[in-house]
Amino acid sequence: MRLNFSFFLLLAALATLAQPHLDARHLLLDGSLTDAEAARSPYVFNDFRKAARCFADTTTLYVRPWVYWVDDPDSPAVVRGIDGREPFGMVIKAKKLHFIGMGDRPHDVVFASQRGQTQGAVGNFTMFDFHVADLTVENLTMGNYCNVDLDYPLRPALARQKRNATITQAHVGYVHGDRLTARRVRFISRLNLNPLNGARESLYDSCHFECTDDALNGGNAVYRHCDFDFYGSKPFWSTFGRGPMFIDCDFYARNQNREMYFCKQGGAVTIIDCRYHAPSATYIGWTAYPQPWLRCYQRGFTLNGQPYQIGSRQPQNTLSPPLLTAQLRQAPFVGVSQHEARLLTGRDTLLLRADEGQWRVEDGFESYVALTPCRDGSVQVIPTNYADETARFCLVAATADGREGACFLTVEPRLLPPPAFLSPRCVAEGDTVVLTGTLQSEGRRDESRTTWLRDGIAVWVGYGEQGRRYALSVADVGHRLSATIQPKHHRSVYGEPVEISMESVISADMVSTSRVLDTDFSHLPCQWQPQVLPGYWTVDGFKPADTAEFEWSFDREKPMWTYGEGFNGAKGYGLLQAQRGARLMYTPVAATDTRSMSLELQVDPTKTAGQGFGSATGQYMDVCLGFDTRTLSGYGLRIIRTTKHGKAVDFYLVQYRDGQTTALTEAVSSTCYRTGCIIRVALQGGRLSAHVETTSPPTDPTLPNEVSLEAQVSPATYWGFALQHTGSCGESTTMLHRLNLSWE
Repeated sequence: MRLNFSFFLLLAALATLAQPHLDARHLLLDGSLTDAEAARSPYVFNDFRKAARCFADTTTLYVRPWVYWVDDPDSPAVVRGIDGREPFGMVIKAKKLHFIGMGDRPHDVVFASQRGQTQGAVGNFTMFDFHVADLTVENLTMGNYCNVDLDYPLRPALARQKRNATITQAHVGYVHGDRLTARRVRFISRLNLNPLNGARESLYDSCHFECTDDALNGGNAVYRHCDFDFYGSKPFWSTFGRGPMFIDCDFYARNQNREMYFCKQGGAVTIIDCRYHAPSATYIGWTAYPQPWLRCYQRGFTLNGQPYQIGSRQPQNTLSPPLLTAQLRQAPFVGVSQHEARLLTGRDTLLLRADEGQWRVEDGFESYVALTPCRDGSVQVIPTNYADETARFCLVAATADGREGACFLTVEPRLLPPPAFLSPRCVAEGDTVVLTGTLQSEGRRDESRTTWLRDGIAVWVGYGEQGRRYALSVADVGHRLSATIQPKHHRSVYGEPVEISMESVISADMVSTSRVLDTDFSHLPCQWQPQVLPGYWTVDGFKPADTAEFEWSFDREKPMWTYGEGFNGAKGYGLLQAQRGARLMYTPVAATDTRSMSLELQVDPTKTAGQGFGSATGQYMDVCLGFDTRTLSGYGLRIIRTTKHGKAVDFYLVQYRDGQTTALTEAVSSTCYRTGCIIRVALQGGRLSAHVETTSPPTDPTLPNEVSLEAQVSPATYWGFALQHTGSCGESTTMLHRLNLSWE
C-alpha cells in the first residue's frame, strides 16, 4: 500500500490517543485485558460485543491491537437468517459511530468472523449490519476469514487458519445510513466481500480490498488512493446510477483470467489516474456484455505502465472529457429516466427525462424519430420508421462539459395486418409431413409459427417455411397428426391460428425405422407438459426428495424451460432452465428388443470457473438413462456443486428407485464442467459408464479436466431419458445444445 501525507497526520493523531479521554460517548476496547482489568472502568471493554451493547447514539470507540471476533468461530452451530435476510454476526444501531484503530498499522486491529454460505451458515453470512446514519472506521481490518487465513504477527497465538479452502459467499457488512467513511481500512474476504455497502455516500481513502466477484460497493462510492487484489474477474455485481469513482488507485489481477471486467451487470464507472497490474495480454472491459447506452469515464489509466482504453471493443461506451481531474468529489453522471425502450411507429410515444443536457439522435438515425421538447425539460419521442426493417440506435443527452446519458431505442416500422395463409393442407412426402399453402406476405420475411401436434399434444415447433416440414418418427405411427400455423411476416403480428389435420393416421410404412433421437432443442415446445406418454417429451418441474432441506419452489403457471441466446460461459443458442427444478424427460415407444442405451449431451454451463451452480445448497444436474419415467427409477450421472471446491464440481453415478437416489461410485472432482462440456453416458447390460470432457483448457493442475466412471448394475427394463436440474437460474443455468439418444 502506498503511503501519503495523510498517513503521517494520522500517526500523529494516534499518538495523542494512547490515553484517550473516556466517558459514556468515548469507549475503549482492549482485548488484552482480563475481565477484572476491564471491569475497573464502565467505559473499558475487552469484548467487542459487550462494548456494542453500551453504544450511545453518538459513540467513538478506540480499539487497541487484538483480534476481535464478531461471531464465535468455535461454535459448531449453523446460523440462519431471519425474515428472508442473510444471517448476521451483529446488528448495530446508532446515529453516529466512529471506530479508531490504535495500532501502528491497519493490520494490528482486526474485526473478524469465519462463516459463509454452507460453511457454518445457511445464506450469505455477513459480519455486520449497521443501521447508522454516519459511520466512520479507520486504521483497522475487517475480515471474514471463512476462506482466507488470518495471520496476526503481533501475537501469533491469535492467528487462525481459514475455515475452508472452497470459496463461498462470505460478507463483511452493510450500512443503512447517509454516510460511510473508511480510512486506512483493510477489507478481507473473497466472494461477495461487501465492504460496508449501502450508504447513500461512501468514501474509501487509502484502503485495501481483497475479493472475487460481486464484491465491491457499487453505489455512490468514491475510492481514493486504494489498492485492490482481484481474485475473480468481475468485482462489481452492478453499478447502476452514478456508480463508483476511483482516483489514484491500483488494481492487481491475482488470478489466471485473461479477460477482466469491472461489472457483471453493467453500469457507470469512473477511473481517474489509476493503474492496472495484470499480464500484458489481458483485456480489461467495463462489463462483459456492455449495452449501447452505457457511459463510463476514464483518464490517465494504464495497464502495466502503458496507456490503455478500457472497453476498447465498444469504444462508444467510454468518455474522456476534460472535467476528469483528481479534485472531483463525485463521479460525473447524467441520469436519464430509462436506458432502453422499444417503440412501434404509429402506436407508441416515449417521454424521456434527463438530469441535464441537450438531447440528440445518434448520427445517421435522425429520420427514425421526431423529438418534441416539453415545458418541464423532458422530451417526447415519436417513432417515424417508415422503412421495412427495425432500427436500433441511441438517443443521447449531452452536456457542455462532456458528460452523457443515453437511451437505446429499438424503433419498429408500423405494423401491418397479418398475412393470410391460403389453401392449407397436410401432405405426406416420404417420411415427412408438409404443411402446404400460400402465405400472402408480399415478399416480406416469413416468420410464421407452426406447431405440430399428435393427439392434441404439441410435439414440435418451427418457424418460417422450414417450420412447416415435420420429420416422422416411430412415435407417430398409429396417430393422426395436425398442425397449427399462426401466419406472420416480419412487419406483422401473429394472425389467428389455422389448424389442419391429416386425413389419415400415420402407418408404419411411412416411417423409416430409427433407434436414434437427435435434437438441438430448437423445436422443443417449452410450455408445461406433465403427461408421461410413449413417444412424448415431458416438460415440467420437480423438486426431488434429496433437496428437502433447501427451501425453494417453482410456479406451474410459468415455463420451466426457455430456448434462447446464452451469456457468460453459455455460447450461442440453446435450451435454458427458466426456474429452479426444471425437468425434462423422454419416454420412448416400447421396444422389447432393446438391450443397451447411450446418450451424448453437449452443454455450456453459464458459470465460467467450473463451479457450475450458484452454491452448494443441493444444486445439481442429473442426466439419466435406462429410466422408467413413470416411477422415476433407473440410472444416471450426477453433477453437483459441493463445499469441496470453489471452481469445480463433483461427478458420480447414481441409481434411482422411485425417485430416491443412491450413489453407485465415489465422487470425482473435476474442472470439466465448463464451456464446451460433452457428457456421455452408456448402459450396456450390467455395465453403466460415463465420460465427461470439455473443449475448455485446464485451469487447476491439481484436478482432472475430464472424468470417467463405471459401475456394475442390474440390466434395465425401461429405456427412457431424464434430465433434472435443481440449480438456481439466471447466472447459474446450464445451456443444453444438443442431445443424441441411441437404443440398440
